[in-house]
Amino acid sequence: MVKGQWPAERPVCGEEEFRAAAGKFASGVTVVSTRNGAEVFGKTVSAFGSLSLDPLMVSVSIGRLSPLVTAILASEVFAVSVLNHDQQHVSRHFSTQGNGRAVGSFPTVATERGATGAPVVADCLSWFDCRLENVVGGGDHAIVIGRVAAAGSREGRPLLYFDGGYRELRQPAGAVRAHG
Repeated sequence: MVKGQWPAERPVCGEEEFRAAAGKFASGVTVVSTRNGAEVFGKTVSAFGSLSLDPLMVSVSIGRLSPLVTAILASEVFAVSVLNHDQQHVSRHFSTQGNGRAVGSFPTVATERGATGAPVVADCLSWFDCRLENVVGGGDHAIVIGRVAAAGSREGRPLLYFDGGYRELRQPAGAVRAHG
């Protein structure tokens, strides 16, 4: 078989099957944000990953028509805030159309100014403050790559998204944290 070609009998995947399969992948919940002049922009994003240790880089996937992508291209900075287990309200806020853009600051979500000037969600589990490295097309999404200028974390549990709903990671009684 030639790379990139499938046997003729293999069925084609439809959007419904793709969404169902992708929904079985548990992911953390993040808010990607930037500041461009007086305006702040934010969006809930589950497609986030650490990309490189040398140099330190992360990537996020955002709908290419989102005003957030345009704002990141203009400001050349962004932050990724990994949400804590008790921040479902923050995720819902930034996943609601019209809530991801404000002047000065977000009216119902507290943020702190990162080293680059990008807003970081207050009390999040961890965060990455980035300078824009590159944007790569990925179908109907833009893959935004950032070089990490600063990062931080605190103890806690992540907010997870799985099979169409929010989940919490619970540590069993007596469990020992692995170090390595």
